Amino acid sequence: MFRQSGTHLRVEFHLDRSSPVPLDRQIAQTVREAVQKGQLQPGDRIVPIRLLAKHLNVARATVDSAFSILIAEGYLETSRGRGSFISTKLPLQENFDALRLEPKTDEPPKPKQVGRHAVFCAQALDDLSVQPSTPLAIACTSREASPGKDFTDFFARNVQHHSLKLIYSNPQGMPELREAVCGIAERLRGVKASPEQVVITTGSQLGILMSLKILFSPGDKIWIEDPHYPLLRAAAATQDVCPVYVPVDKEGFNLQTALQFEPDARGVFLTPSHQCPLGMMMSIQRRREILQWASASGGWIIEDDYDSELRYGGNLAYPSLQGMDAGHNVVYIGTFSKSLFPGLRLGYMVVPPELVKAFSGMRFLIDRQSNEILQMTVADYIRQGLYEAHLLKMRRVFEARRDYLISVVQENFGDWGHFMATGQGMHMTFVFHNPQLDDEAVAFECRNQGVELRSISSFYHGKPVVRGLVMGFGHFPPAQLLAAVSRIGFVLRDKFAAFAPEK
Repeated sequence: MFRQSGTHLRVEFHLDRSSPVPLDRQIAQTVREAVQKGQLQPGDRIVPIRLLAKHLNVARATVDSAFSILIAEGYLETSRGRGSFISTKLPLQENFDALRLEPKTDEPPKPKQVGRHAVFCAQALDDLSVQPSTPLAIACTSREASPGKDFTDFFARNVQHHSLKLIYSNPQGMPELREAVCGIAERLRGVKASPEQVVITTGSQLGILMSLKILFSPGDKIWIEDPHYPLLRAAAATQDVCPVYVPVDKEGFNLQTALQFEPDARGVFLTPSHQCPLGMMMSIQRRREILQWASASGGWIIEDDYDSELRYGGNLAYPSLQGMDAGHNVVYIGTFSKSLFPGLRLGYMVVPPELVKAFSGMRFLIDRQSNEILQMTVADYIRQGLYEAHLLKMRRVFEARRDYLISVVQENFGDWGHFMATGQGMHMTFVFHNPQLDDEAVAFECRNQGVELRSISSFYHGKPVVRGLVMGFGHFPPAQLLAAVSRIGFVLRDKFAAFAPEK
């Protein structure tokens, strides 16, 4: 305890000079805790800086810094000629603590009710966990595939020049980015749209959720590819629609199969340019059939074009469904998560003109708008021609890594299966020849060996038609790809020898 002629500091100081926490912050924390415990009361005058510094054997500047922290936080007040006092208007937290009601011990609390989706959403965090950024994860970041210094320069410039000018803006997105999106979507994917049809989102997942909410009512039946993007299945469950899972074949989604499963569907979710996760491209005849169905039935097509910019060996054979559509039957969803980086959380939708207001209103209700600084930065990056140059670089790097992954898989366990479509994206699907081999068990054992994999089975809703492994390659250099593939080969031979191919 330290007392000095009417001044008080009823607290013991225990300064740890080996701690990474600076001494001024240790002093401030000690005083703060003394106030919270009631050892120091509002109005108490505390010892002068000079005397406290001498008592603690620290520099006066250290105590002065500690007092400045406490004054800024509202714990201390100063008065010229009178010294420093514990504030009579303590921070709100102190007042909250004083007013907090303690539960009555003799009355058990009444159980609380939650909505019907609460448990499902909580479970989704475990079932749909994000892959760690280790080989062979599908989507993460790498130095070679990052947009680089030009992007950060644009970002810094926009922060410096515009941060004080930005206000709540149009939830549809900033005009500069919507115009830039129209340009690249037309050049790269054949999308036909005006900036007025573009709605900026925080990634494709928001676009999926908004489409479910705007286009469908509870109980509506919608076709979904099987296998499919797992978060689509989860999003559909929260919107109370009735998914009808339609198996895909080598040409992608088959309308005739879908009609046999459910003739009265109100819409369909498709990944026609790069089926998720198998990788095939929907044939031109299948595209025409689904567009004709939508026009004749009044159904909606939601086109998730999540990575079509990353095409190897030439341009895409077909434009987007939206670009082929003669009417207003398609809602197109794109994202910058794959082409720039996932942490950007920026995507876009191209919607029919009559739905722009509805989608913009939903965007407003969910989280009002996207980050304006990021929108302006991406718009600048596109308008300067740097985005498409960046894509060319990514394609070169990723194509070389794709080729290397194919070669090392062939060397290590190529006789266990084969790759499906390999012409696009940042992942490939390896299908086991033996359909009895439990791909989820293989993926589990590989993850125990430090290799991040997803089984094909985990993408299916029904019984898997094929089994195998989904391997990401874009963000990992050859040495990491080789190490990961070697471990997969070891796991197959060590744990699953009974399913090995016959020699």
